Formats: sequence, structure tokens, C-alpha cells
Amino acid sequence: MTSSRLQCVLSRTMRVVYGLACAWSVFGGVVAVGAVEEAAVVQPGERYTYLGRITPRHARDIEASNWSIGAETMDRDFTIYASWRKYLGPLAVKKARIQSGWAKTEKQRGQYDWAWIDEIVPDMVDQGVEPWVCLCYGNPIYSGGGDTGLGGGLVASDEALAAWDRYVGAFVDRYKQHVDEWEIWNEPRTGRGKGAVQYAEFVIRTAETIRRHQPKAQILFAAGGSFDTEFAKQVLQHLKSRGKLHLVDKVIYHPYAYNPDERNAAAMNLRKIARSFAPHIDIRQGENGAPSQRGSFGAIANYDWTETRQAKWAVRRFLGDLGRDIPSSYFAICDMQYPSGTNYKGVLAVGDDKIVDDVKKGYRAIQHVTAIFDSTLTRITNFDAEVALGGTDRYSVFGYRAAEGGGVVTLWRHTDPPGKNPRVEKVALILPTAKFDEPVWIDLVSGRVFAVDPELVDRKGHVIRISNVPVYDSVVLLADRSVIERVLDTKAADDQREQSQPTAPD
Repeated sequence: MTSSRLQCVLSRTMRVVYGLACAWSVFGGVVAVGAVEEAAVVQPGERYTYLGRITPRHARDIEASNWSIGAETMDRDFTIYASWRKYLGPLAVKKARIQSGWAKTEKQRGQYDWAWIDEIVPDMVDQGVEPWVCLCYGNPIYSGGGDTGLGGGLVASDEALAAWDRYVGAFVDRYKQHVDEWEIWNEPRTGRGKGAVQYAEFVIRTAETIRRHQPKAQILFAAGGSFDTEFAKQVLQHLKSRGKLHLVDKVIYHPYAYNPDERNAAAMNLRKIARSFAPHIDIRQGENGAPSQRGSFGAIANYDWTETRQAKWAVRRFLGDLGRDIPSSYFAICDMQYPSGTNYKGVLAVGDDKIVDDVKKGYRAIQHVTAIFDSTLTRITNFDAEVALGGTDRYSVFGYRAAEGGGVVTLWRHTDPPGKNPRVEKVALILPTAKFDEPVWIDLVSGRVFAVDPELVDRKGHVIRISNVPVYDSVVLLADRSVIERVLDTKAADDQREQSQPTAPD
């Protein structure tokens, strides 16, 4: 084990030990001020009886869901597929975002070496995960071909654009049996105005190439360098002026923020803008994640991140998007070693050799989400729930219904970044038109499931009031036990220790 890997493991171990000690400071549903936030294995308190844990599923056993994982940067070898591939299927997402790597594939003009990506795409599909491909970046072997990373510029010269067309066509032909969603470039940083027009023309050119080779392909374009609503609007305006709106299906945005709920209103505004141009154009949250420790390279790094805070951030991102019917991707599956430093947004920890060292809490938290929330659950539109004794405006509440009628409610306090205010509150939840014959309370980060004392449940007609519901700065569920019975492991002891690593796929 390298010295840096040993230091990482020791640091993580000390945080867990101290965290468990601080967990004893949780009394009466309120986390003591000053407690280490990673410590908070939330105890729901009296009248909640431990039943077991959510057991993970495999992607092959799930027909469809809202979830994607970021598998980016393999085109630049910042992360290595062979190192983490065995963790992909057990994460149970149904899609993975990969970058095509023109410069890695075409190192000599006109000669494509597909070996590196041939190892990835079919294997993902075998594990039950469908790749969607971001066609990027440039290729410096061509004058005006751009560079190999973010900020390297779009392909510009006539010679390079012709080579780009050939590469895109060859890529689509090779993988179209596995891939039908194509994103055109990652975070184009051309700027608004003329830059938006330049990118729009690039989208037209690339989309027409894709559709020649795969007529029913889904085409996705980017809302600027990360999330620029005005840029996206200008791109759509240019596409409309050229009569090309039919070439695009979704706008991709990356809403990085320390509080994952902060930019939800902006996302809904982006959807409104997109649909004002054409009703078939929707949005997708295509890249978003949070670090698991301080010192990370990349976005939202200036915060006292921990594994627990990362896990809370991830489940809030996913469930916030699901509640708005937005397909959602977490960035990323694995820590990435950029030339400028390590990006700790992965839910798998790696050492200097890029080999997986450990599974973070965020990985297991995502497993709990994917085990429960698949296409068999339907969101209840206009879900008119009320949070009493706390104020509904401080909480996010969404309702879902299983095919058999059982209800699921997601609930969290959305006012702060994870960890800034980890206080556990007790509220009353008033729920309309949902079946809760045997309600259970679930903490998505830990996956622990508790039966709710029937004395806390008051039924009046079709309205149910559940009292003393613990809620904090992460997602908890109230669900009818019938909905989660298939993924409830009643033999799992409530020892609050870290779960074992997932089993590798066959």
C-alpha cells in the first residue's frame, strides 16, 4: 500500500471512530451542537422499531430507472475502467455517461484504435447499464482541431471539422447497437452571442452526422460551460432560425452548488424555455457531484466536505431531480486523478495507482436509492402534503405510488448545504391520497429501516397524519412496508458499522 493510500485509510478510520462516539450525543431527535457531522447515524427515537436494512440490487435486475452515474475522464486516463468496473452493476444505476476521447482513439490521421473503449461499452451493457456518450474533446493532430480537455476549444478549421465528421460517423457506426443517446461536447466555453452561434452550428453539423448513421438517435446539447440558461436560449434561437430544432432532444445542464437544492428553480426555468421552442425538447441533469473531503480538485471544493456530507448531497440531488421528473446523473463513480490534483467527487476511493481502495458512504447511499426508486414507482403529481410543526417551505416533500398502491414519501430539510445544520427535528406529516397500511421510516444514507408505532398514525378518511417524524438535512422516507419488502433485509443487525463491499458481478 502506498503511503498516500495508507494515510487516506487511516484518516477515514479516525473519522468513523470519532463519528460513532459522537453519535451518542443524539438525544430527543436533536443532534448536539458541535458533533462531528459524519457521526450522525440518525436515531429516530422512541416509537420507532428497527426492522433491518435496505439490501442493494443489481442493474441487471432493474428494467428502468431515472439514474445515471458519471464514468467520465477515462478518455484522458484520469480513472481506469478495469479498476472499478466490478462496482458498476451492483450500484444499480441504469445509465453511465462516458466521454468519447477522439484524441485517444485517433492518434494517427485516419487510423482509429478502438481497443480502449471496446473494453468499456459492451461490458457496461452486459452489466445492465446503458452508456450515453459525450462526443468530445478535440484532437491536436489536426490544425484547428482543439485540445484534449475542458477549455480546449471547439473544432474550428475546415480540415479538422471534416476529420471530426468522419470520427463521429465511425464512432456511431461502431457502437450504435449499444448507444442511442449522444451529447455534443462537454461544457462548451465559447461564451454567449457569437459563441452561442458557433456552438449551435457545431451542434447542427454533428447532429446531422449522427442522424445519418443512426436516424432515431437522441441528441443532447449543453447549456454552456456549466449551467447558463441564457446561453441555452441563444442556442435554441439559432437552431430555430435555421429550422433545425428537430435535431435536438434534450438540454444538458450541470447545476453545481454547495446546496444541491439551490438551483432547482433555475432547472425548471430551463425546462420552460426549452419547451417554449419545441414541446419535444426536455432537460437532463447530466453531471453533478460533491467531494468527500477537503482539498478536492474541481467545482464546489471550498467546504469542509466529509463522506457523510457527500452522501447526503448525492441523495438530495437524486431525489430532488426525481421529484421534478428530471433524469439525473451523479458525478462520479470513482475519484479522478487530474494533472492538477485529485477530484474526490467519486463514490469510490482510489490510491495513487488509481486502484479502488474503499467504498465510500455515498456509494452505499446511492445503492439505497436505486434499490427502491425504479420505474415501478410513479410520482404523484400535485402531491399536496403538509409539514406541520416546521413549516413546509423549509422542506422538500414528494410522493410516489407503487403499482400495487403502496405509497412512498421523500422528505428532507433543504435550507442549507449538507452538514451546515445537521439538526434532527420532529415534525408532523399530513399526507393525502396515499396507502400507508404499515408505515416504515427509512434513512437513505444508512439504509436503516424502522417500523412506525401505530399510535403515531392518525387516519381520517383519505388523509393520514403521522406525528414525530424525524427529518434532517438528508433524505428520509415514509413508505408502506409493502413497497420496500423486496429489498428489506430483516436479518441485518443494527450495529451501525460500515457495510461490506459489494459483490463483484459474475
